[in-house]
This record gives sequence, C-alpha cells and structure tokens, in this order.
Amino acid sequence: MSKRRRTIELVIKGVALATFAFAVAFAVYMVGIARYDVINLSDLTSATLTGYDGSGTLGVETEILPEYGAFFETVKVDILENDKTKNGELSNGDKLEIEYSYDKDLAKSLGLKVKGKKETVTVKDLPEATVISKDELFSGIIVETEGVAPMMTVNVVNNTTDEVLKTVEFSIVDPKECYDDGDVITIKASFDSETLAKYTYEIEGEGNSLTKDYTVSSKERYLTDISEVPDELLEEMKSKGATLFGTEPGDANEFGLRVFSDAGKMYSTEGTDYTFRFTTVSFISAYFACVTDEHIGEPGTHYNDVKVVYDTAISQNDGETVAAEAVVIFRNLIKKEDGSIEVNLDEGQIISVSRRDDQIKNLVRCTDDDTYVAVKFER
Repeated sequence: MSKRRRTIELVIKGVALATFAFAVAFAVYMVGIARYDVINLSDLTSATLTGYDGSGTLGVETEILPEYGAFFETVKVDILENDKTKNGELSNGDKLEIEYSYDKDLAKSLGLKVKGKKETVTVKDLPEATVISKDELFSGIIVETEGVAPMMTVNVVNNTTDEVLKTVEFSIVDPKECYDDGDVITIKASFDSETLAKYTYEIEGEGNSLTKDYTVSSKERYLTDISEVPDELLEEMKSKGATLFGTEPGDANEFGLRVFSDAGKMYSTEGTDYTFRFTTVSFISAYFACVTDEHIGEPGTHYNDVKVVYDTAISQNDGETVAAEAVVIFRNLIKKEDGSIEVNLDEGQIISVSRRDDQIKNLVRCTDDDTYVAVKFER
C-alpha cells in the first residue's frame, strides 16, 4: 500500500470517528433535554393595568399548572419599583420591571426546565380620571329628619344614582340621640381610594374621607314655656278632660277599688262586676311641665305636657260615694310653622285618681321626678 493511500484511509477513519462522537454527544444531549418539561413563566403570567393616568396600578397573575402545584407554590413574581415609578401611582409612559423567582432545586428534582427572564412593562392606555369635587360628592346625599325639635332624629342616606359613588359611606360625626332646629352636624364621607381608582374615579382631597357641615332644620318644635300655651287651648283641654270621667257603672272601675280602700269603705258588686262610676267633675288647677335637658330623648319620656286637676267623686250602685281628686294629662304640645299650637286632645287620659291631696300635688308639680320641671297656670 502506498503512503498516500494509507494517509487517505486514516483521514476517512478520523472523520468517521468524529462524526460518530458528535452523534453520540448530540444523542446524549437530546436524551437529557427529553428528561425535562419546559415551563415558560412569561407565557403563564398576565399583567393588567387598572386605575387612571397618574394613579395606575399594575397587577400580575401567574397561571398554575395543576400537575406542578408544589412548584408553583414557590413561584414569586415581583414588580420592581424605583424612585420615579411607584405602583399605584403609574402614568402612561412609565416603565416597570417584572422579575421571577422560584425554588430551583425543587424544579430540578421535578424534571422542570424553567424559563422566565426579567421583563419590562410599559404603561399605556390608562384613561383620564373622573374627578369628583367635595360638593359633587355630598350632593348625592339626603339628610332625613324625623320627629319634632328639639327631639328630632337625623339619618343620612346616600341617594346617588352613580354606581361607583354608591360605595361611599356617609355617617354623622359624634352623633346624638336628639337634635334641635339649628343644630350643626358634621357628616363624614368614607371611601376606599384604591377601589375608586379601579373605576377611574378620583375624589378631590387627601386621604380616604371628607367632611361637610349641615344645619338641621325643622318646621315644628315642642313648646318649652308655659307662656306659649294659648288661653283658648287651655280651655279646650280643661273641657276635653272633663268628658273623660264616665258616669256609667263600671267607668271608674280602674280607680274605684283604691279610692274606696283608702277611704276605708266597703265596695260592692253586681254579680262579679264592680259598679264604680264618676259622679261629679269640676276644675281645680292646671300645670305645664317640660323635660329637662339632661333627660331629652330618654326612653319613655315625652317633651312637654299639660296636667289638669279636677275635683271628683266615685260612687257605686249601693249609693256609697267617696270624694277624690283626679289628673288628666295632654302630652306634647307643638308649635307649627304658621305659629299655631297643636295638641292631640283625643290622646288625653286620666293618669291618677286619689283621695290624698299630697299625692296629686307631687304628681302635677313633679316633686319626686327630676325628669320634668312644672309650672302652674295662673290664669
């Protein structure tokens, strides 16, 4: 064999060996690649922008592949802020970076090849904000009053038709049980600026609340002074009260037993029924009472009343009669917008009948009750 031929054979064998070695290496590489599932975090992560220009927020969410749940529990997507760009205060044109991190050892043990490089997101298409002024915000409320001054209750209702502003809560600062005509209340509007931003709303001012003062008004008020009771109305109450003393047997049964017992008199019945009735009624005196400031609005209290005292007598069918004094009360005299005074005469009622003059005086003078202050009519 010539030297040239031997040289050619050696070259061919060398190329063949090199080709075989490359093929083996490539096969080994492909086998290694085939051992891993490729997960591209960028493909599985979506970014969303909410809010409005100047107050935008970038949010990210990564889809979780159920078969690799344990791995995805370690995946973390960070939004990288800088001195000039803050998430929640984004404007169109701002840039933020997204960075992925995960448990690399766990990924390897699960046979995962993970891709996910740092990415840059450019803020765009954020809309202009709908700016709500303080006056606009409070224009949607109704301040409801119920009752008569100075015992009114106040309620604030958000009556806006704007679906976003319906989320604003309004409340009275330092609320009271009762309010008078002319009282100034402070109403607070509370809202979540981040929630409003999602709907491109911005409320002027700082923080998550605003306040505004309102004056409580009423067209009616309770009488507070005896001088406000007209003579004509007092006469009507005296006359109406006298009609409450029924003269038919049984009309005075509510009071007869006690009056007769206090007098040491025996009482009789017809069958099983008592026959107590009033026989005479005549006016003695009248008093005006008004609740004290510290007791206004307490449960069971009324604001004012007129108590009319009568001389009367109770008898029963056997002819036995006992003299007594009685009190009729008319509650809550009101001054109307036109200046007239009103009281419901039909609500007058007998509240006490007694032989003891001291009991009657204590009742009408409020001697033992500091809830009210009473003054006698000198007319």
